[in-house]
Amino acid sequence: MVKQQGIVLLLMALVLSACTPYPANYPSSGPSFSSGGGHIVAKGETLWSISRQYGIELSDLVEANRISDASQIEVGQRLVIPRSGTAAPAPRESPPVASEPASRYLPPERSVGPVPGDSGDFVWPVDGRVISIFGSRRKGNMNKGVDIQAPGGSDVRASRSGRVSFVHEALPGFGKTIIVEHGGGFATVYAYIDQILVRSGDSVAQRQVIARVGKTGRTEVPALHFEIRRRQKPQNPLYYLP
Repeated sequence: MVKQQGIVLLLMALVLSACTPYPANYPSSGPSFSSGGGHIVAKGETLWSISRQYGIELSDLVEANRISDASQIEVGQRLVIPRSGTAAPAPRESPPVASEPASRYLPPERSVGPVPGDSGDFVWPVDGRVISIFGSRRKGNMNKGVDIQAPGGSDVRASRSGRVSFVHEALPGFGKTIIVEHGGGFATVYAYIDQILVRSGDSVAQRQVIARVGKTGRTEVPALHFEIRRRQKPQNPLYYLP
């Protein structure tokens, strides 16, 4: 009888233990990121489009993932997404370098309102090969954009919808130059061009042909000098382009 009672008590203990829930702090088997959630890079995404998706600063996304150039991201890669309101440490300032002499001729961009039909994304302004990247130095001057080599006469297209705010036929160092202003304090610069097809004040649509590739300014081969600026500060275009 005692033996039977012992068996019954053992069975009751097993049943009760099976019904006991896991504690609230039971560890998850999935990955966790101390600085925020994660994002899997999909085809066609850019660092800029990802930062907009989560409502964070592009610089915070770059710093959180220790990205030195946009070619480091690829489809399927997991990126750390900083939590909103928890900004990553600001990158250290680069040592001062000689400013481009031609930059003093460029007018300050004005912040314009939203442009109809503007998705907020940027596209490549020309088909070609990047021969000089953002931050590279030449004769003591830092490249504030990218230089894209392409056959002379190739179409130069607006990277984003906007309004033409500046046109110059012979800007020192830049040659024939166009500046297009966009919403959100953004502006794009197109230089070294051969033929200008727009006038100051014109509204342009994304991918609209605004110029032809040339060999003006300081370039030694037919190319396009392209910049993206945000509140007058040059940005690395490769962070914004697909």
